[in-house]
Amino acid sequence: MIKTRLSDKMEQNKTIGILRKFILSKTFMVIQAVIAAAFVIMRDLPVFDGLGGYTMLGYAIIAIGLILSFNLIVCDDIIATLLPAWLMCSVAIQCYDSFDFFINFVWLVPIPVIAFLFHMIVYRQKFDLGKTWKGIAAVSVAVTLGGLGKITVPEYFNLSALYHTIGLGFGMLLTYFIMNSYYKPKSKHYVLRFHFAFIMTVVGLFCVFMIANHYILFWDRFMEKMSPLNFQWRNNVSTILMLTMPFSFFLSTKKYPYLFLGFLQYAAILFTGSRGGALGGAAELALCLFAVVYSDKKNRKKTLVMIASVVVVVLTLFTKPLIEFFVPVILRIESVDIRAGLMARAIEDFKSNILFGRGLGYMGNTDVHDPAKFALCWYHSAPFQVIGSFGLLGVVAYTYQLYNRMKTVWKRVTHFNITLFISYAGLFLMSLVNPGEFCPMPYGLMATLLFIICDKNNIAAENSGNTEQEDIVKISL
Repeated sequence: MIKTRLSDKMEQNKTIGILRKFILSKTFMVIQAVIAAAFVIMRDLPVFDGLGGYTMLGYAIIAIGLILSFNLIVCDDIIATLLPAWLMCSVAIQCYDSFDFFINFVWLVPIPVIAFLFHMIVYRQKFDLGKTWKGIAAVSVAVTLGGLGKITVPEYFNLSALYHTIGLGFGMLLTYFIMNSYYKPKSKHYVLRFHFAFIMTVVGLFCVFMIANHYILFWDRFMEKMSPLNFQWRNNVSTILMLTMPFSFFLSTKKYPYLFLGFLQYAAILFTGSRGGALGGAAELALCLFAVVYSDKKNRKKTLVMIASVVVVVLTLFTKPLIEFFVPVILRIESVDIRAGLMARAIEDFKSNILFGRGLGYMGNTDVHDPAKFALCWYHSAPFQVIGSFGLLGVVAYTYQLYNRMKTVWKRVTHFNITLFISYAGLFLMSLVNPGEFCPMPYGLMATLLFIICDKNNIAAENSGNTEQEDIVKISL
């Protein structure tokens, strides 16, 4: 850290020191989640009926945003902003097509901007390139040049297209440099891998709460159908849960009950009615269990017995009820038809401009899928998004980015690094049937952060004592 006069004074202040410790504590993390949950509950109370559907959720985002701004100013560790940022995004997924509502609060934007600038200046850090910037730089070039020779000027400079082009391109590269320079490999208040895993677990449990709350509100409809409720934000909440679920399993090697929180998150995914979440989550769950069994030798026998028991019970008692429960989800074919149509268009768009694709702003496929306001006409599948929007240049760039990221993960094959990989694999699986990682906030940003944390964890292990050490997982083929 580059010391400034003000940062020195704040560091020496006992009250600030106590505040920072509290901000980084598990207690305050839970308090933030409870505040967000309170607004979600209040939205549906009769006393607030007259406010409109998004109002209380908007207030939740504002309240958590103010906490985030406070954390930026008081705390010299930028990781203090991760949980409130995640909570804001988790609440926002329930606000579909709400641009007209939230644009009314644009006057509040200066508060987090000023707090961010304060943090950058007062707690400024040495610039750190990190290990995965080259892959992001390659993708930035491909995204920026997407559609070259085909896309029109109005399409390219459309506000939504520009946001996504910058957000997925050089804006993400700049954000990477900031996060990589400001995230710390170690702290006197926490061990990075456990602190990050707990943050992700809190986010996952908050999403479980949102799903449970939705079922309580529509309990009569659920009992009538006896099938997962159909709600608009199912794929988004499933994506978040697939990012967070592996970290509960990781923490179970320290405290075994966390294992059941991992199972709880997968159960919540099933109740979203997201087919991508159910299928991709099952593959991710298998990877999580394999990693736990392989890494947690102390509890290996207990875990294997529990897994075997669950499998036997499900196969003997619940196979038929589960099939009946999910039949309406399986037979929901309208979205399948739309996705198939978009994939076919992606191939056509690729052929029309093989080197650069059609670009993110291309709106020629709205006859297949009509997007919400301020949204792009996504192909809803990562491989098809790459070829359709960025052509061969995109294929090369995204392949290189994946290679670059995997090098960081496999530099030290520890359970935590494997957990980061599984989390990213969950996002990738959801991105096969949804925009996923192509949404800069929060998924693209979170994918970038996962590998920053991986790099920082490796640095902590190399440079620190026993508190930061983690056993290498020896994989024999």
